[in-house]
Amino acid sequence: MTLSFLVFFGSICLYAQNNQASDYLVLRTSDTLYGKVEHIKEGGFGGRRFYKKIRITNARGKTKKYQRRDVSSFSVDGVVFESFWLYQESQSLITGALGNPKYTMDPNQGEQHFLRVVSKGRLSHYQLEWFEQGNSTLWSMSLLKKEKDAFLIRADQGLFGLKRKVLQRYFADCPELGKAIQQKQIRKVRQVVEWYNDSCMQ
Repeated sequence: MTLSFLVFFGSICLYAQNNQASDYLVLRTSDTLYGKVEHIKEGGFGGRRFYKKIRITNARGKTKKYQRRDVSSFSVDGVVFESFWLYQESQSLITGALGNPKYTMDPNQGEQHFLRVVSKGRLSHYQLEWFEQGNSTLWSMSLLKKEKDAFLIRADQGLFGLKRKVLQRYFADCPELGKAIQQKQIRKVRQVVEWYNDSCMQ
């Protein structure tokens, strides 16, 4: 073997190890496992969808599957997902959010969802993701949660932008933010989060 081939081969191995090491899975027992994590089934029969069991493959190539209820969080390619048991007084947790933007955290009545962590702070920003039946597109909605709240609220309505009236009520503790939302000085969820964390009183 030539020296250049060995360097090239070594670089590939190092990249694969680093890429795999960036993934992890945290069990409800607080044990953390490292390896390549997979939670979405790509294609095949039934189309693209979430796996019923989350898979993790270690450095030796051995794959183990875990029930979703036994997992508290995981990271895939640097993106963290946290487990929430969400309950909403509507027939559908997804479509029901159009009329009721509040998601209560309730392990007894709730349905488990792994929310994508966008940012965390006094006000945290998550995304709830789902697949429509028969559609491989991954849809998402933004949810916000104040530190001490036992619920999250939906912050946007897709292409129609922010749920302004909902956000104004939610941020009654920060009138200046509510005013900026009403006057459309703020148009993105990210801006709402930044304003609250940087400028609203604790």
